[in-house]
Amino acid sequence: MKLFSYLLSFLYPKIILRIRCSVLKNIVLCVFCVSICASVLAQDETEHWETYLASYENGKPGSTTVRMDMIEKAPIQGYNYVVITGVNYKSGRKDGLPENDVTFNELHTIANALKTLLNKETDVVAVGAFTYNLERLEYFYLKSDAGIKEKIEAFYTTNYPDKTYYLNIEEDKKWERYTTFLYPNAITQNYMTDVRLVNALKAEGDNLKKARRVDHWMYFRTKEDLDRFIETIQTLNFKIEFSGSKGVAKFPYSLQFYKYSKVDMNTINAITTTLVEMTKNYNATYDGWETK
Repeated sequence: MKLFSYLLSFLYPKIILRIRCSVLKNIVLCVFCVSICASVLAQDETEHWETYLASYENGKPGSTTVRMDMIEKAPIQGYNYVVITGVNYKSGRKDGLPENDVTFNELHTIANALKTLLNKETDVVAVGAFTYNLERLEYFYLKSDAGIKEKIEAFYTTNYPDKTYYLNIEEDKKWERYTTFLYPNAITQNYMTDVRLVNALKAEGDNLKKARRVDHWMYFRTKEDLDRFIETIQTLNFKIEFSGSKGVAKFPYSLQFYKYSKVDMNTINAITTTLVEMTKNYNATYDGWETK
């Protein structure tokens, strides 16, 4: 996939054989993911940005770039308005995604220029972008929307008169555009984590089709939930390595359990997806897997 290869060209990923994740939501279609260097998008070094590809209407892929670290802060008081704006682009790809570096660079240039423009008018937080079917839309939260519509319209007509643009400004005090659309749900985040780890293993020359011990971690709210889960997981041929009260915050009870399996993407993601879905019935959170 050219888009995925292009995104990877931005990165200098560290090869790690151990990844943990905390998951938050439930439903997802086909997804690919890649971490984006903050410097590429001219963002602050403390920001955590990621991009994932998912399948939408008629099976067409959409690329979502999102600031992950904002989930702990959203909604930010006073930033009550969301601006959703962007332009259409040309592409010879049947899936409607950008086809080359020239298009990507132009879209990023527009995004950065929009943020600069908005910063001159009010306080701004850029939270993400959505690229789908020949259109890329940027998402910004603002403290004030006064005069913003006119400024953005003038920006497009002056700098990009030949492009069709989209502009929507609305009140969104709860940051629902960010939390329910841009931010990946639990299954998506789990897939993103599996992709990173499997790719890391592959880069190390690992034979992914070779069965080996794979350890998993889960945290629970109560001892009763932990005990119920242990009974269930043992029927699925998992073995228990550790269970006890070495948990975290709202999930004080922990469980380390393992199973011998292959670690190719189809095999491991099927296992971890099942575990993530099980957390809903056991007041738990899945915290990832590791192997040697």
